[in-house]
Amino acid sequence: MVGLGQLVVFASFPGLGVEHREIMGREVFLFDDAASAIWQINPEQGTTDGRTREFDRSNPTIEPFVNVWQADDGYFASRFSGDTFRIDLRTGSARYSGWART
Repeated sequence: MVGLGQLVVFASFPGLGVEHREIMGREVFLFDDAASAIWQINPEQGTTDGRTREFDRSNPTIEPFVNVWQADDGYFASRFSGDTFRIDLRTGSARYSGWART
């Protein structure tokens, strides 16, 4: 990402009995060239449910993000479950954009 920094997905595997609520479900960060965090992803609340893959905004989740990529004119992050979000690089907010098993 020329001039914007580096998108990073941190794998978060807490030890037995340890919870990292500050990162679980928000593992994507944008860092500047000096390795300082610009933002941590702020995904829209919700998750897909069942075989229909309907996105339910009333169903909170801390499902981990596992992948980030650039396609066409946007940047995306997907959760382990396949829920995919389009990222606003200026703010870190992310809106559900569909389901794609990655």
